[in-house]
Amino acid sequence: MGNKHSTEFGGIFVQTSKAYYFPGEIIEGTISLNITKPGYPGRRLYVRITGREILHGALDINDNSDDEGKLSTNTTSKILKNEILLYEFQQPTIPMGQFTTQFTFQLPSNIPGTYNKIHLSGAYERIIYKIKGFVVATKGYKKMSHIQQIQVREPIYNPEQQIIGDGKLQDNGYCCRQKGSVQITAITDRNVYRIGEAIRILIEVIDEERFQKPEKIIVQLENITQYKYKNNIETKKKIITEEEIQTTTKKLGSYKILNQQEVVLYAQLKNHNNNDQYNMIQPTTNGNIIQSNYQILIKASFGISCCNLRECLELPIQILSSTVLQQQSIQPPLGWKPIQLNDENLQLLANAKQSGTSLHSFSTYQKTMQDRNSYREQQESQRSIRVGNSNRSIQSLNYQMN
Repeated sequence: MGNKHSTEFGGIFVQTSKAYYFPGEIIEGTISLNITKPGYPGRRLYVRITGREILHGALDINDNSDDEGKLSTNTTSKILKNEILLYEFQQPTIPMGQFTTQFTFQLPSNIPGTYNKIHLSGAYERIIYKIKGFVVATKGYKKMSHIQQIQVREPIYNPEQQIIGDGKLQDNGYCCRQKGSVQITAITDRNVYRIGEAIRILIEVIDEERFQKPEKIIVQLENITQYKYKNNIETKKKIITEEEIQTTTKKLGSYKILNQQEVVLYAQLKNHNNNDQYNMIQPTTNGNIIQSNYQILIKASFGISCCNLRECLELPIQILSSTVLQQQSIQPPLGWKPIQLNDENLQLLANAKQSGTSLHSFSTYQKTMQDRNSYREQQESQRSIRVGNSNRSIQSLNYQMN
């Protein structure tokens, strides 16, 4: 069944029904044994599910090359660990033959999404989940085991929901010009994106004549990563990409509309290279020691000023991984006709030996699925989330979603 999980007596292989899951979802899988030589002294077949968060090495948290911008730690946090005996052979050794059994397991509903960031120094940040099938042998014999990694994604609620932000941005002016002020409204086409996808934002800029109008509007995608370790909290902010738009003017009632146009950002670094693992952005995740989130920043630049970009609109969005883990595929041996060790699926939910994690009922999983799809039943007027500090009507904006 493959070299990495084989011994001279045969091999074992774990296969899940798919490569990625959401919190609260049911994992279904199969463990297969191909025993080609009699006498392997291991009677018990186990499956184990683990999840861990890891910070390892010198992490560059401030994009600096000096030691002051580095966080050096080796911190691990257990997310879940459950193990169950799937089958026990009656004889002291496993007989020759081909065997298979199924398992099901419900993930807890509060676990973070998979995360894997590698630094040039060799340090890494990881949230990783594994399913391991194994047979424990008598001392002196090699353990027969195989590991299947799975990807967990953060829960998605109302993915087509637009994010609306509106508010007044201003600066205090300086010696050669008056105070600057502008009203900005922005709408995203939705709130969930995959890495590399286009993020479309419709922006309206309204200027009051008595104030200095902005020279340009800056739109940025920002990542905020927070690390919690040894009672410390470190936060890293990084601009992933940005675009600028110049202001133009036209009259609308008592206001001047400087801009009403679409801006497109891409959810990746501007000089993105698919083969560069060190510059890949990571998906949104909310773990105990690693939290990574994204937001759109919209700023107004009024000219030469040292502090005119401090105020901005913030539109939170969620970013998902664009790829999934490739499941290992092993060709079954000739004449593969395994014996089913159990006639029914073993429910890990009911029998798992828990270690620091509470499992949730199937009704929780159903509720998660219902919440995720509830946006299909919402009225058009409820398809947006408003952020910002203004109650001004935005009827002049009409973002048509494709």
